[in-house]
Amino acid sequence: MTVRLPFGKRQRGFTLVELMVAMSGGLFLSIAVFALSRDATRFYQSEGRIANATLAAVSGFERLSSDVARAGHLSTANIQADPLVCNRPDASFPAELRALRALVVGTSTVTGTEVASAGIAPHSLVVTGALNTPEVFTTMAVAEGAGGSWRVDLDLGTPTADRLGLSLAPTAVAANQALLNGIFTIGTNQRGKIVRLRRNGLDQYAVVSSVTAVVGGAFLTLANSPALLRLVKGGPQCGIDDTGKGMSLTVIDVVRYDIRKMIGDAAYASLFTASGASVGGGPSTVAYETGRAELVRVEVDASGAEEASTREIIGEYAVDLQVSGWRADSGVNPTLVPVAAETITQSYAFTQLLRGVRVRVGVRSREADREANIAGTGGGANGLYRIGLGASGTAPFARVRTLQSDIPLRNLEGNRW
Repeated sequence: MTVRLPFGKRQRGFTLVELMVAMSGGLFLSIAVFALSRDATRFYQSEGRIANATLAAVSGFERLSSDVARAGHLSTANIQADPLVCNRPDASFPAELRALRALVVGTSTVTGTEVASAGIAPHSLVVTGALNTPEVFTTMAVAEGAGGSWRVDLDLGTPTADRLGLSLAPTAVAANQALLNGIFTIGTNQRGKIVRLRRNGLDQYAVVSSVTAVVGGAFLTLANSPALLRLVKGGPQCGIDDTGKGMSLTVIDVVRYDIRKMIGDAAYASLFTASGASVGGGPSTVAYETGRAELVRVEVDASGAEEASTREIIGEYAVDLQVSGWRADSGVNPTLVPVAAETITQSYAFTQLLRGVRVRVGVRSREADREANIAGTGGGANGLYRIGLGASGTAPFARVRTLQSDIPLRNLEGNRW
């Protein structure tokens, strides 16, 4: 086709072949731009997931560190050796109370996880102290009840009660009951917590059986075992005197941190379903999800049993938890000596001399990003930079982030026994 221009010039148009070539070139350019955009989006999403996992791990690690820093607060560092304990622990004490310590290191159970396949052996950590309610109550009376139990009446007219929201108003009974249940019992089953009663610097330990709010007050019923001691003429000057009024009472929490497989826990069904894993541990629509492990916090009662309703995942995709410590060289020597984690157990004789611990937590990225591992001496106690998600810890490998903190145990500093 020819077009005649005003000045007699002629202009030739594009041929069909030229148009097809131009369109094909533009199509290939669009494909290339789309591919680059897709890869950039995938990279951004991958890095975003890694950042989110790291941020969640930092949040959980801060919570663990906060609990460890309060270990032994308003409690005993080692009930077996504490010279300030009146009712000495014996076989009648519940298991956890009989061996009450500020810190106890154990071993996480990671069977059936990628952590076990990689040959990693994480520690577990039990922390004891006034962790959830660092308040000191005052007693109105402490009296023996029927069948060997004890009744402890609380003074709700104190600043402690006011800070906790407890009221002397006749209309506040139901609200007081709800608050007291949350303070003195564990979880939905309302199993009673351990309490410490102090008089003149000397302590007695007991377990709450029930808590009752009444008009103008509230009282605790203590379990028959362990029994409390009363001052008797000619006996040891340690125990409850007269009516027991004016004693200080604190609530002791026992919390366990460990790494475990949580697929199968109904409370987290939506989490694992959303990530592509089956709650029953079946096939997953997302690779390498069914073997994942988590950093878990759970409260423990006086018998050592976990309260399932308090179980929380505070760090997803956890792969390692390591603990080591330092203790005073002796009761009067401030020199610190290293303490291997394997010795800070229930039978450790010097828990009261611990002055600090080093805690390390490792978490992995959700997705594998390498086919080869990185060996080294860093990356935490296990030299862990990556973890294998394949069989027996083989490829592919996912990145591991390690968080570490040296935590002083301020509540144990004055112990020299």
